[in-house]
Amino acid sequence: MQLGRGYLAFIFVSLLCFSTFNAAAQTCGQTVTVSASDNWPPYSYRVGEQYHGLDIEILELVLKSANLCWRYVSFPSSSRTFEEFKKGKVDVIFAASFTQERRRFSEFSLPYRDEVMQLFRHVDNPLSPQSAFAPTLSFLTKSIVAVNRGSVYGDAFSRIVQQCPDCVVDINLATERFDLLVKKRVDYAVEDLFTGIYLINRDPYKAHVRASRLTVHKNPAHYMIRPGLFSEQQLQQFNLAIVRNQAAIDGLIDLHFQRLLSGSVQTKQ
Repeated sequence: MQLGRGYLAFIFVSLLCFSTFNAAAQTCGQTVTVSASDNWPPYSYRVGEQYHGLDIEILELVLKSANLCWRYVSFPSSSRTFEEFKKGKVDVIFAASFTQERRRFSEFSLPYRDEVMQLFRHVDNPLSPQSAFAPTLSFLTKSIVAVNRGSVYGDAFSRIVQQCPDCVVDINLATERFDLLVKKRVDYAVEDLFTGIYLINRDPYKAHVRASRLTVHKNPAHYMIRPGLFSEQQLQQFNLAIVRNQAAIDGLIDLHFQRLLSGSVQTKQ
């Protein structure tokens, strides 16, 4: 009789453990592969094996709400990320600007935040009031400007590139763009506002680089989603997760902005 009770107890515990494990395994309906940056503070950066940052926090909030799990992969540049995305090795890219060219090979979510591209300058190179409010950006045709390879800077800047291709230098990392600015090898750098503020609060940039008053481009940021990853209903659920969490997303953005202004954002290398 004792053996029977022990056996029944073993079966009960085994079933309970299996049920618990099975429930845990079913907490997400699908696992998606997300391209993340190892060194793009304050949006995405890696500490050990963990990713942190504003876009990481927003993404994980949305994915949890959409009943999705995730794994991160990292590539050295935006252009390489797009190549892997087209090959089907990446499912989701965050902080993406919508373009018709990208629409040919990607689905797009609803926007979840704004991206602001600001002109940064050397402290010895002040921007005149006329240039600061020039909608055509024509003064840049007499300058050398460092930009991120693969980023979107709007129609006005695209015209500058067409008029003066040699005026624009494509550099993969924000720190490398600002290094050129510190050394005065370029006249300006166009950088995401949050990233630029993060960098100019730190050495060696804080003594040499300033944000100008000129916003080069402002546009919504979306998630790029690999075609075929989601059904139409799943894509609707993903977009609904963004809408339902928009207040929380805005709160995270405000929190990170205040941290940037106070200089309290730190990343461990």
